[in-house]
Amino acid sequence: MEKRHPTLADVARAAGVSKATASRAINGAYGTSSTMRDHVRAVAARLGFEPHAVARALATGRAGAGRRERIEVLIVDPDPAAMSAKPFYGRVLAGAMRGLGDERLSLEVRRVPAPPSGEDDPPFGRLLINLPGAAGAALARRSRTVALGRSAPGVAFVAPDNHSGGRQAAAHLVATGRTRIGAVFGPPTPCADERKAGFLEVMAGAGRTVASADGDFTLATAYTATRRLLLTEPGLDAVFAACDVTAMGVLRALREGGRRVPNDVAVVGFDGSALAEAADLSSVYMPVEEEAATAVRRLLDPALPPAARLPTTLTVRGSS
Repeated sequence: MEKRHPTLADVARAAGVSKATASRAINGAYGTSSTMRDHVRAVAARLGFEPHAVARALATGRAGAGRRERIEVLIVDPDPAAMSAKPFYGRVLAGAMRGLGDERLSLEVRRVPAPPSGEDDPPFGRLLINLPGAAGAALARRSRTVALGRSAPGVAFVAPDNHSGGRQAAAHLVATGRTRIGAVFGPPTPCADERKAGFLEVMAGAGRTVASADGDFTLATAYTATRRLLLTEPGLDAVFAACDVTAMGVLRALREGGRRVPNDVAVVGFDGSALAEAADLSSVYMPVEEEAATAVRRLLDPALPPAARLPTTLTVRGSS
């Protein structure tokens, strides 16, 4: 009776990993650490496993008929103009490409107004942006997943130190003598909540009350919210905007209301985007490109240690 040759399934079973992981480890493909590759290859050698040449080409994406695997950047944002109106997303894509390096994967971008409920063809990995916890957890069960910002328990994430950034913005306004403070905060997402908490913490410690409105990181909503704040609190001498796009709406409303910036009202944003530099806006800089690059590297190698919070730094410009 002819002896049966060991299969990839045999190697995976003996190594205690999935077939997909065994294949990537044997072929030196993305998504496995050096420790995992050494372990799986040692098991394969012990069993006498010899990968088929065509199968190897398909697994590494070098066969003409094989489809290249992809990483999906999944953005939940109801604003149809979000990709062009919000510099944050362009910075994410630049960082994701940096993290991808020379790996033979495609980068796919998908903006949806609400979390997707199902799919037939999950990608190799996903970068989640603005995904509610439950939705993020559901997607994480289908493919490798890393969120930008906190998501559900158990879902890996990379995030800047939003709380510290909010504190820095508040401390600057207090230190420069502003006493009647307003704020246009963000939507109910972890990153916006952290910025808000840090800002209010410092204001409470300084004995300042804050007249605030909730925004959604869009210029139009921030403009309307600021006009309302000026009607109810005409003596405002400072406004914190939860992102730079929000700050653009704040600045427009102040200008139309006859308020001079910074003489009458100081304005501080959050993101440190090109918008802030162009508008001479004081803004808390967060390293979005490094955040996205770090998240992609974790998708490629889940064995990497969890990333620490990335530092945020207030850049003071002419608006405050």
